[in-house]
Amino acid sequence: MKSNFDFSIPQRQSLIGVIVLFANTLQKSVRAFWPFILIIFFKKESYSAIQVYVAIVGVILFVAIIAFLRYWFFKFYIDYKLEEFVIENGIFNKTKTTIPFHKIQKVNIDQSLIQRIFNVHKLELDTAGSDKKEASISAISHEMATELKKQLLENTEKNSHLIEEITANEEQPKSFITIGIPSLLKIGITANYIRSFAYIFLIFTTVSDNLRQIGREDLIDDNINQLEQIPIVSLVLGFLVFIFTAIIVVNLFLTVVKYFNFTIKKDKKSLVLTYGLLNIKSTIINPEKVQIIKLTQNFFQKKLDVNTIEIFQASSDMKRASAKDKTKIPGCNKSEKEQIVKLLIGKQPNHQKTLVPNIRKLLLNCFFLILIPIAIGLTINYNLEKISWNEVLLVVAFYVLFMGTILYFSYRNYRLFISDEFIVKQSGAWDIDHEIMMPYKIQAIETQQFFWQKYTDIGSVVLYTAGGRVSFSTGNYTEIKEQVNKWLYQVEVSKENWM
Repeated sequence: MKSNFDFSIPQRQSLIGVIVLFANTLQKSVRAFWPFILIIFFKKESYSAIQVYVAIVGVILFVAIIAFLRYWFFKFYIDYKLEEFVIENGIFNKTKTTIPFHKIQKVNIDQSLIQRIFNVHKLELDTAGSDKKEASISAISHEMATELKKQLLENTEKNSHLIEEITANEEQPKSFITIGIPSLLKIGITANYIRSFAYIFLIFTTVSDNLRQIGREDLIDDNINQLEQIPIVSLVLGFLVFIFTAIIVVNLFLTVVKYFNFTIKKDKKSLVLTYGLLNIKSTIINPEKVQIIKLTQNFFQKKLDVNTIEIFQASSDMKRASAKDKTKIPGCNKSEKEQIVKLLIGKQPNHQKTLVPNIRKLLLNCFFLILIPIAIGLTINYNLEKISWNEVLLVVAFYVLFMGTILYFSYRNYRLFISDEFIVKQSGAWDIDHEIMMPYKIQAIETQQFFWQKYTDIGSVVLYTAGGRVSFSTGNYTEIKEQVNKWLYQVEVSKENWM
């Protein structure tokens, strides 16, 4: 089929993209300067209506001019002779970004809420060895985005054998798995507590800082004085209830908005993922590039039959995988999880041997995470005398019970399962993770044994892949060295392709 676009000639984004660029620029400006805007509006000095209107119109005109100039000076094209994709942009400082075809890892077509309103799409290119999107085109038609994606992948030698299948799949998609609202709600109330707590803490600190800047410290001080009059036990329990409720609400909102209508489609070799309520994301997973599969499930999720799968794909950085190389699939049940794992690595992982940690791992964790924090806390309270010793003992007992339980289950769940075809690391106290990798995809191995560990014959090993690393510590060092020799041999003789 003949293309309707000649990408050898510099192309601009859709003209309607000016409005999209304007909205994005205005949004970013408001998000960046909202504390200053808040301070101006809450200052004691009053402003006349005409001053306010002139300021608003001036800002809108300035942003509109910037948006149009960004649109006008942004061009992209394909240099077929040099086999490169080129983007030229910049208003005052001109920038030319050149991406060789062979470095292109993924081409994603996404759509934010603003882009959906104006029926344009965003095309992003990922390349190996970068933590961010190497190239991004914010506003082009779906036809142009699809055709550009096809031509970029067709000219990428390592992806050429997938193009016809992926293109056909886009025209006649085959539904594989659809994760509905009930599954997302299950994940929302049982996972990602730390992330939601971080959001709440960020909002609280931001509001507090801005209240101080606008001279309303009295609101904070009055609330703190009232809280100090409440008994410490009631205060702690109330705080825990409030935080837990807030975390659940925030987590439900973020999960549903991000993963709404999560659909997994498949062709003969790849998975195509589409999801999002406000920002629609679409990505392709090639099983050959998958380096590590991480399965996560806690007690409640096990009862509700939901799992979270994280897929780490190949990157040029061995030691860590960036966010762009990680794809998360939330809310799949046991049957769906097994189907996805089988499609990615061929079969369900098994194990023939298990490495367990030495008891010193538990003892050291107890020393650093229980004894030292308690000693510091008791010293501070002895000098300041803020809390009565009866309340201190109650808090210490609760902390020892809580942290002791976490450390015990973390130690009990810490295992390394080994077979000829798979390496599976199990870890976690509440959320139990299973990181699955195949020995032939190992790029480097690092073993370590401190001099004080020689007598007890314990040590650690780190396995590096193109999608991240898997480590295991305080295991039997003799067994670790035996397995390392075996893994190195498997890497040498393997004919399998991992890219």
